Amino acid sequence: MIGGIFGVEAGKTIIVGAGIVGLATALQLQADGHRVLLLDPAEPASGCSSGNAGNLAESEIFPLAEPGIWHRLPRMLLDPMGPLVIRMAYLPRLIPWGLRFLAAARPGTFTASTAALASLNQLAVQSYLPLLQRAGAGDLVTRQGGLVACRTRSMLDSTIAQIPLQIGHGIPAEALSPGALRELEPGLSPDLAGGVYYPSAARCADPQALGTRFAEAILRDGGEIRRAEVLGLTPAEDGSWQIMTDQGVITAQRVVITAGVWSGKLMRHLGYKAPIETERGYHLMLPAPNVTLHRPCIMAETSFCVTPMNHGLRLAGTVEMAGIKAPMNPRRSDILFDLAKPYLPGLDRSGATRWMGFRPSFPDSRPAIGRAARHRNLTYAFGHQHLGLTQAAITGRCIADLVADRPPPIDLAPFSLARFG
Repeated sequence: MIGGIFGVEAGKTIIVGAGIVGLATALQLQADGHRVLLLDPAEPASGCSSGNAGNLAESEIFPLAEPGIWHRLPRMLLDPMGPLVIRMAYLPRLIPWGLRFLAAARPGTFTASTAALASLNQLAVQSYLPLLQRAGAGDLVTRQGGLVACRTRSMLDSTIAQIPLQIGHGIPAEALSPGALRELEPGLSPDLAGGVYYPSAARCADPQALGTRFAEAILRDGGEIRRAEVLGLTPAEDGSWQIMTDQGVITAQRVVITAGVWSGKLMRHLGYKAPIETERGYHLMLPAPNVTLHRPCIMAETSFCVTPMNHGLRLAGTVEMAGIKAPMNPRRSDILFDLAKPYLPGLDRSGATRWMGFRPSFPDSRPAIGRAARHRNLTYAFGHQHLGLTQAAITGRCIADLVADRPPPIDLAPFSLARFG
């Protein structure tokens, strides 16, 4: 799959990063006739693109930094079973990002970020359709809706209260009684208070296979994928780029940066502010769960997702702030099973496997998507937090439009790195 000789790649577009965002961007550019070369030190879609929840969650339009969150943070951080933990050794490095996070919780910023995320998510699933056809991957993505399940009446009320705002942003939603919830998913506990149904949500039954199909389609259509770590970028006066890698130097016509959390360093070296951090996400894969679900289900009180996959049930979620160097904490995967049992009676963890990956996150929960303000032939798309799978296709479509000097389908100003100064 991966090979080639490093040197001059005249006329090619170099895509730095071969996660699902980079792969979707490559397919969109190929549809416009571009010759693409993806560079990544790992196999395509082998990071968060393989271990994500598989939930194409159009309804997830609310930033993590919401008004009043600073009141709840101390309790959240002291709860070992909670959805957010910070390793104390990492806390000093996290302070600048954390201050930006708290600033993003101001009502005006929260409202703007919600509208921006909704503009992406409205087009998220439909933007996948031509890519799935191109890659022969239609069997991996189905649109049977998604659920939020609530154990308590108070959580149900607060979840239902969000419906008018979601509908106002073009995201259909409807409240469900306990009976209606169980009718859709009989495997859920009969003790739940109710839930919310999002009919336009979709799921991917095998995120790793989706990435592999996209990579195969890129190669089949004349693209290239090479194993290489990009160390830096140098612009030339004629608008071309020199890409320094651990395998040598490449000269190419244009560059797209889609390298997740590693994108920040590349952009900062070029003089752009990119305050990106790593949300370490965990999953627990249950190959013989003894429970059947038909669609992704977010467990509201504990903020994680359970998704039926081709090889079992995947429990995915939690946020751990500890950077990219700290070892995995297996307990963060294991607690997902403990948290899931009240929602899914009879759940079995026999043969369970754990996973951890690095989700790239900006303080305001918006990804960075745009054209570099001070450099020709450089675009970027990174920082999609826990919505990389959801937003990959619409992001790639926007980048292809920027490269072609076409108007993108949405306003990209809210996603510009210029928002950070």
